[in-house]
Amino acid sequence: MGDCRYCGKSAGFLRKEHKECAASHEQGLGMIRKVCVDAALRGVDVNILTDKVRSIGAAAYIDTSGAALGETLARGWGQAVEAAMDDHFLSNEEKRALNRYRVQHNLSADHLDGSGHFTLFRMMNLLNALSEHGVAPRFDRRQVRPPFNLMKSEELLWMFGGTDYLEEVTKREFRGGSLGVSFRVAKGVYIRPGAFRGRSVATSSMQHTDSGILGITTKHIYFKGNRKSFRVRLEKIVSFDPYRDGLGIMRDTARAKPEVFRMGETDAWFLVNIIDAVMSMDSVRLPKAGDPTLDEIVDGGLA
Repeated sequence: MGDCRYCGKSAGFLRKEHKECAASHEQGLGMIRKVCVDAALRGVDVNILTDKVRSIGAAAYIDTSGAALGETLARGWGQAVEAAMDDHFLSNEEKRALNRYRVQHNLSADHLDGSGHFTLFRMMNLLNALSEHGVAPRFDRRQVRPPFNLMKSEELLWMFGGTDYLEEVTKREFRGGSLGVSFRVAKGVYIRPGAFRGRSVATSSMQHTDSGILGITTKHIYFKGNRKSFRVRLEKIVSFDPYRDGLGIMRDTARAKPEVFRMGETDAWFLVNIIDAVMSMDSVRLPKAGDPTLDEIVDGGLA
């Protein structure tokens, strides 16, 4: 006889759980998600959140003791960030509430970024600074040294590691055939009068030619790979083609060919949105010494 993984009582022959216990557990997870998202995004019952989580957990066979409670609250914060991302916009009110939640429950950036949610929060803060405040954060070169030779009239906004660069490659081959009939003129000797017709055929395909770091500034896209390094001015790009896992561009040159930057889905979403935010600004005010960095903005510098 097997015991139920939730209540610990006998579950019957070859069974590991009661259907009622499993349903209660799933319902409890949903309830905890809701109260955490409401507290993190809207400040609902934020001061009694831990008590509510423990109460729900006790009734739904969910461990909320000690470190497990911290993991549950951190997971709830990440779910709140995902909920804020649904409309691709982080409001000032949501930002303040998310910061209040993580400070109140002593959740560190490293802890919250275990599943990438704090990085997503930083991304949304950058979009908020550009779109809502018209501010480009000051890039802190003391933390990361960019591999690009930036111009003085621009500011680095973000760098994407592990970016694949693909470009259209055209190959040509000669295809043809011969026409005619072979005539025997002697034993083992044949002649074939006829004609040969052929043509050059071009085939194009997108090929991965390098991998490296992509940087986006207030004026350019930069790429630094092992074999290729270049920058493209945003205003000199004729078209942008967003993909689920990358971004395609076409430069404004006579012999331009399609180029694609391939990356993770979240990075691709962010790259498209940050370019849109920069291109939508009438003018970009470059930060000066003492202006807030992105990390300072995340902590409430512009809220």
